[in-house]
Amino acid sequence: MFQPNVKTINLTRESVSMGDDAFDHSLKVEVDRNWNISQILEKIIEINYLPQIHGGKATWSVAHHTPLAIVAQQWGKPELICGADYPYANTEHYITIGSLHFNYHAQQDPITVLEILRRYRDPQ
Repeated sequence: MFQPNVKTINLTRESVSMGDDAFDHSLKVEVDRNWNISQILEKIIEINYLPQIHGGKATWSVAHHTPLAIVAQQWGKPELICGADYPYANTEHYITIGSLHFNYHAQQDPITVLEILRRYRDPQ
């Protein structure tokens, strides 16, 4: 049944180990069309899409063309690289998020990964 305020986002992620390679890392998740990136990431964390690793210090970056946030297993919530209202609904440059990819940074310090990705610039 069609739900006008619901959209589907395709999630993909990198593998955390050789044993994890046997599993499909893609998932479709339904979110409200009006949600910003913080709300979308809260939903993804709530459904436990990202695997927990032994030691409790997995670091992930999430991207939609460019890095958007860092998700660290030891943090209570994601740290945004983009603006909190991304994708900026009702603005001239509004985009629809159709997919998000999670890059695995192993047990790298999430603050270091965050500082590096905050300096990311698109060469265009």
